[in-house]
Amino acid sequence: MHAMRLAARTLATAALVSAGAVVSAKEAPRVPPCSASHLAAADAGTKTFDGRRVTTIIVVNNSASTCSLGGYPQIRFASFSQVAPPVALNDTAVDADYKTPGPTSIVLGSLRRVSFLLGYSNTNDPKNPCASISTIDIVVGPPAHSGTVTLPDTIAPCGTLDVSPFFLSR
Repeated sequence: MHAMRLAARTLATAALVSAGAVVSAKEAPRVPPCSASHLAAADAGTKTFDGRRVTTIIVVNNSASTCSLGGYPQIRFASFSQVAPPVALNDTAVDADYKTPGPTSIVLGSLRRVSFLLGYSNTNDPKNPCASISTIDIVVGPPAHSGTVTLPDTIAPCGTLDVSPFFLSR
């Protein structure tokens, strides 16, 4: 009986992985966290409206192994002018047009991808000075095994940079 349950669970996990899936916290510990050395990031474009910009960042699992990502990406700025903007983790205020499901665990099969959003003002004023950022470091993995995926990208946030949680890319 135990062997049958284990086989069923293995088949269910394989089905989730083949498509890329959002899984419960209970299922996520069975899949190792993604290693930064197996991930690549790209800017998928920016929308601008009403003094606000939203940039979509895609992260791809380039390895043959299955791994998991969850929650919010940690963002650091490797190259910027003036002062680095404050970062706020926010699943609702990044952009009203983009509703993310909130922080979840995501299982990524080989060549599967997730996204996250960077939302920021593009209106410069003395209270919200703009910074010119040319390199974004995305820190992934648990603290003891974290690594960095570097994304050469130019953005100019004014004031706070809102970061969404990871979500499955369409």
